Amino acid sequence: MKATLIYNPRSGKHQAPRIKGIAERVGRELGMELTLREVEGPGHGTTLAREALAAGADRVISVGGDGTNNAIAQGLLGGEVPMGIVAMGSGNGYARSIKLPLDPEKALRHALTGPPRLMDVCYLNDSFFLGNAGIGFDARVADRFDKSKRRGMLGYARIIVQEIFGAPPMRVVVKANHETTEQEVLMLVFCNTREFGNGADISPGSLPDDGQAELRVVQKPPFFPLLKAFFDIYTHRADRNPYVRNITATEAQVWQEGTLAHLDGEPMTIGNEVRFRLEAKRLWVIG
Repeated sequence: MKATLIYNPRSGKHQAPRIKGIAERVGRELGMELTLREVEGPGHGTTLAREALAAGADRVISVGGDGTNNAIAQGLLGGEVPMGIVAMGSGNGYARSIKLPLDPEKALRHALTGPPRLMDVCYLNDSFFLGNAGIGFDARVADRFDKSKRRGMLGYARIIVQEIFGAPPMRVVVKANHETTEQEVLMLVFCNTREFGNGADISPGSLPDDGQAELRVVQKPPFFPLLKAFFDIYTHRADRNPYVRNITATEAQVWQEGTLAHLDGEPMTIGNEVRFRLEAKRLWVIG
């Protein structure tokens, strides 16, 4: 079997290059032909995935974080070659959501030998995402984190603490399931999977292969209920929190006061008008 490993040296705490030594040893042990390619910038993972397909790869392995998975998945979308995942990013929300091993060697062995399954994918305004996307507070945090030199969970948590208490609510209009609602929110999260990353379950019931997505409409609580909301998210009880409302849908139209969004943690300017859609069973993933 031939597999191509595509690693992002900038993911997380810059640990992804460790995969070189691990891959050499594991490939030799399993008798597999492994090719390593390095991501050099935004969008390059998509190009490398397509080149791997052209070279006859049987599996393409993403080594990095959620943004790396996103880019590589776009190169494999709609085809028969599955994507494996070795999670080495800052949050690893997608890998955690589908319960993949987080140890690099265990994850690589699973990616090379595990069974594939078809997963749903989603879009905001024709921009692709695998796990979750958001507007409002989480988009602003993603934008700041992208510009920060401090990576990993501590760097991310620092920005959240700096932003959360002064974060203004944002007005949104949501049209989904033939209903229209308007309200002020802290954030609106489009969930194909349950996790932001690092154990933060914003949508505990979300599954990436059930043909449905969850839109999590999060209001901003007062100070003490805000602390309780964080506790609920990190203890898998967000569904019980009165400040979190759920809309199950496969498509929606949203108007937002702001213009930012994030897709799998990667920030982008998306504009006031946001169109969401889910496409079922479009990507093979070693899950």
